[in-house]
Amino acid sequence: MRAKLAIFCFGMLSLALAAIGLPGTAHAAVRMCYAPVSSEIVRAQSEREAKTQALAQWRAKATTLGDGFTSWRLAAQKTLKCFKEQGQFACVAFGQPCIIEQNPKRQPAGEDRKGQSL
Repeated sequence: MRAKLAIFCFGMLSLALAAIGLPGTAHAAVRMCYAPVSSEIVRAQSEREAKTQALAQWRAKATTLGDGFTSWRLAAQKTLKCFKEQGQFACVAFGQPCIIEQNPKRQPAGEDRKGQSL
């Protein structure tokens, strides 16, 4: 009898927790990206310094797209390549600047302006 009561209580607790955890409204986050941006080839004595300078150039170019586009972490199809050349390190940063936008606004589709095209 105790086992049945324990199973019943566990089931009711699970249902209560599931109901509490259900969101009333879903909100979507979308990563919005621009065309790729590239730094120049940057040369420095250390690889770390060359990478830092290449990323700084990439961020400076991405800044022209607007606030928030300077995050290398959010960039799509990014690459940071380095090679040793004549005793120095040469690096280049390349990637698509992106931002995370909450619930991006969509234009209603159709003449009645009631639907959204997919």
